Amino acid sequence: MAKVKAIIDTSAFDKQISDIEKYVADRLVKEMVNEYKKNTPKDSGNARSRTKRKGNSVIGDYGYAGVLDDGLFPNPPQVGTGKTTNGYSTQATDGMAKPTLKYVEAQLEAFIKRSNK
Repeated sequence: MAKVKAIIDTSAFDKQISDIEKYVADRLVKEMVNEYKKNTPKDSGNARSRTKRKGNSVIGDYGYAGVLDDGLFPNPPQVGTGKTTNGYSTQATDGMAKPTLKYVEAQLEAFIKRSNK
């Protein structure tokens, strides 16, 4: 009886995975930080200027980062300045992380589609 041997060449797949890893580690993380800053409300500029990249993470190095992102401002506002609605800043009605993650997912999907051609 004859033996059959099948070999699959994974070199193209391996290259595509390597390209995706490089894109995520280099370019996508930088884009993520920029998008997060863009989504951060600007009053005095403190929050945007103290938002940094640390490895593959975005760090909001200011005491009220969670308040901005999670919509934890008093609702209704204690002082009616018009800067908050439903606990969120009027400049970031969904916080900063949620729209940033949507952006990152869209960018990654687009990159994968481009690399499949």
